[in-house]
Amino acid sequence: MTEIDTQALLNRYKAYLQRLKAKGINPWKDQPRRSDMHYTEYVGHFHLYFWLCQALDGICVVSPEFPTGNGRVDLMLRCKDRQAIIEVKSFRSQTKLEQAKQQALHYAKKLGLKATTLALFVPVEDEETLGKLSSRGIVEGVLLHVTAIGWV
Repeated sequence: MTEIDTQALLNRYKAYLQRLKAKGINPWKDQPRRSDMHYTEYVGHFHLYFWLCQALDGICVVSPEFPTGNGRVDLMLRCKDRQAIIEVKSFRSQTKLEQAKQQALHYAKKLGLKATTLALFVPVEDEETLGKLSSRGIVEGVLLHVTAIGWV
């Protein structure tokens, strides 16, 4: 089974967020925050899930694994003979980011995939910072994409 280009999808999602911002629409307005005033992870998870369902309607099935810590990947995409997984995280620290990468790699290996994606919601809009947190590389034989998505 071949993979789906999740990088292209997440780039389209980021462009969608930019279009909302240009129209003065803040999809994060009034959403729940943690005690440190950052948004809760599930806010990004559900927003991305909803967008993927709309963007891939009739093309792919998007199956969520709701963020319950159940040891399963967050989002599974299946399009005929292609599939992909997206692990969704909220940036807290470099240490947590490394743990999230390992978790995404674990899920890919468990499913026999050659690639995995980590969608990382970061509480900044600075493209330079987002670029530094984003990456692409082969780790333990699996192509790992990290896409940092700004939200404030």
